[in-house]
Amino acid sequence: MALEILIPPVGEPVSLSDVRTYLRIGTQGDDALLNLFISAAREAFEARTGHALLTRRLRQNFLGSLSPGFLIPATGPVTALHAVKSILPSGTLADAPTGTLSLIDGKFALNQPMNDLSVEYQAGYATSVLVPHAHRLAILEAVAEAIARRDGDGPVPASGKKALWDQFFQRIKL
Repeated sequence: MALEILIPPVGEPVSLSDVRTYLRIGTQGDDALLNLFISAAREAFEARTGHALLTRRLRQNFLGSLSPGFLIPATGPVTALHAVKSILPSGTLADAPTGTLSLIDGKFALNQPMNDLSVEYQAGYATSVLVPHAHRLAILEAVAEAIARRDGDGPVPASGKKALWDQFFQRIKL
């Protein structure tokens, strides 16, 4: 299963102002570093949980012989299905027959047997305001941990040790 970001997210789930308020930072001297920590925290959260916090357009390939049933997207929440293509033996893409795939409860429902599909879809919350508060807090906590480590006030995570937020938000397969 290959996943490609076609249109990346714009912005971050928490603003620089949110981080400054949460960390009680009144100056702008560390803004570039704080922005780096915000992006890194979002990327780590998304990679670990499989949740896209901000809207992006993706292409996911499902290879091999596919039987009717559900195909699980690599990233959710899925909000729109844009294109379904067959991957030909030459590697080129061709439109799949109409009705091949539908979106049901954030999963792809394959309605007929197929081989090698490429699916373009949209995943993520439309704006940072719609990102669940618990997810936003996880990003703020991760930034706070990074600042504490930078300042020598926090422990360096041991190899294999999960971040605090990582104990609550994990990807599960059903």
